[in-house]
Amino acid sequence: MTRFRDDMEAAQLAWKRRALPHVEGQGRWQKRPYDHILPEGHAQENLWPGIRADGAFPLDALLKVQRIQAHTGRDNLLSSWTLAANLYFPFGRSAGGLRLAADFLRANVDASIADVRSVELEWEHADGPAKLLGEAGGRRGSHQTSPDVAFKVTTTGGGDGVVLTEVKFTEHDFYACSVRKQLDDATKSTTCDALARLRTAPAALCGQHTVKGRRYWDHLATILDWDAPLRGCPAATAAYQLFRQQALAEALAARADQALVVSSLAYDARNAGLLASLRRTGRAGAADAPRDVRTDWSRLFRGKARFATFSHQSWVAFVRQASPRPAWCADWLAYVTDRYGL
Repeated sequence: MTRFRDDMEAAQLAWKRRALPHVEGQGRWQKRPYDHILPEGHAQENLWPGIRADGAFPLDALLKVQRIQAHTGRDNLLSSWTLAANLYFPFGRSAGGLRLAADFLRANVDASIADVRSVELEWEHADGPAKLLGEAGGRRGSHQTSPDVAFKVTTTGGGDGVVLTEVKFTEHDFYACSVRKQLDDATKSTTCDALARLRTAPAALCGQHTVKGRRYWDHLATILDWDAPLRGCPAATAAYQLFRQQALAEALAARADQALVVSSLAYDARNAGLLASLRRTGRAGAADAPRDVRTDWSRLFRGKARFATFSHQSWVAFVRQASPRPAWCADWLAYVTDRYGL
């Protein structure tokens, strides 16, 4: 737990009392009750009214049509999946919203972005993660690398592109490698944590490849800065999600049909713990070890895909000052300001 997370829990519970006084009781996670989880049957109340079932842009109807698995923790008031839906999904539902998204991304992510064609949750390329990354047996939103939000764009040169976006709220890092957590200390020390040895044959030594058949290193082995002051594999302890998204971005950037591929992070600017989480990947005592994800993650990889970051605060501020903007944005701004303090 972090101070920021505790502050946000208190703020979300206060919002619940203001906005949802009719919702009583606790929700459950792994059979335990929690105040900050809405009770069963109240998933819609965790959404901005405009994307509820009876809103102008119903989210769940689209999830069903596109066969997207909503996050199992979507009823959590602190859910970053729900925050992503509330903050970004509505802007893919209207021409005015798409224009605002394009203007923001052009100014904050890449100047070559001309238009945003769509804003998608849990996006996957037509070839699918099984072909691109060796991730078999998953679906959009479950057991595969499908970015929280993807902005499908057109560049000023007329090419297609995509901005893959990991969306975070109160999380303190980007999680540890799912396979490494299952290894004993001796194995970790001779594979995940032995950077010089891992460099010689990353696919053969990485459990993601040998156990799961996931080919992340196929796209990252030749572009990682192996001389960077890292403790070991950058995915090992705190950056697994960024690592996977980077692999997907590089797999897409190698394709002729993608003129621009960006791996991006959308974060809450108040979440200092998340922003400093790369410290756990850097070698102790090294002056130039990774520290701030906003500046240091991009230094680790020298490939075709770019890495960019932007805060939820900067997005909301952009919409707030935009003119013209869709009429529904006034209600949306009031909601995200009251609920998230943005």
